[in-house]
Amino acid sequence: MRPDLDAPLTIGGWFQGPTGQGQGGWASAKVAERIGEPITTWLRNPIPLDVEMTVVETSTGWECRHDGSAVLEMTRWSPDTVDTPAVSIEEAEAARARFLFGPGDHPVPYCFSCGLQNDGMRVHAGPLGEVAASDDGEERFATDWTAPAWADDGDGSVDPAALWAALDCTAAFYVCCHPEIRPAVTASYAVEVFRPVAVGETLALVGFRGDGHADWDGRKRAAGSAAFDADGRTVARTRSFWIALT
Repeated sequence: MRPDLDAPLTIGGWFQGPTGQGQGGWASAKVAERIGEPITTWLRNPIPLDVEMTVVETSTGWECRHDGSAVLEMTRWSPDTVDTPAVSIEEAEAARARFLFGPGDHPVPYCFSCGLQNDGMRVHAGPLGEVAASDDGEERFATDWTAPAWADDGDGSVDPAALWAALDCTAAFYVCCHPEIRPAVTASYAVEVFRPVAVGETLALVGFRGDGHADWDGRKRAAGSAAFDADGRTVARTRSFWIALT
C-alpha cells in the first residue's frame, strides 16, 4: 500500500546529490511512490535534506513543497522512453574502469549514488568506447551496479528509489562528459521500470543521448539511461532533461 499523499515527506541527509541537497532521482522516486502513477518530475529548487515537505495536488498535477515554495513539480506521464542496445555486465565493468573523475575533481563527491564514499553506491559510469555499436553513432557511458542490501524493500527486492538514483547519475555522466566536460543539473526526470530488481543483483547501466535536444542547444540537453540484466533484458529506462551550469 502506498503511503498517504498527505503525510510529510522527508529526504534523509545521507541521500544527497550535490553537497547539501537531495539527490534528484531518489527524491523523484519517493514522490512517485506516493502518487502511485507514472509521472515526470520537474526539479524547481534545491531539494532540502532532513526537513518535512508536503505533496499536494494542483490543477496540473502535484507539487512537493517546502516553506510554501515548489521544490518538485510532477505531471502525469505516458511512458515514452527511448530504447538503446543492451550492454553486457562485462562491458559495463570495463567502462567503469574508464571513469573520468577522482578525489580532486569529482563534481559531487558526497553524492550517495555516484560519489566517492565507500558506503555509497559508487555509480561511476565511464565511456564504453563503442561508438559504432550504438544506434545513434555516439559514445555511450556505462557502469555495472549491484543493488545494495541496505535498500532491501523487505521482500528481497531493492527499493526502486535506489535504481532511480543510479540511473539518474548514469545519465548525468553521459550528459556532462560527452563530447566535453560540462557540468549540468537535472531539470526533469521520468522512469519506466519493467520489473523489480533483486537485492544483490548486478545490472549494466547505460547513459545515452535520448531524443529531443540530443546535442547541446545552448544550455539545454536531453538524455536517456537504461538498466540491463545479465541476459541483456531491459529492466528499466529513463528520460531526462538537463541544464548546464555555464
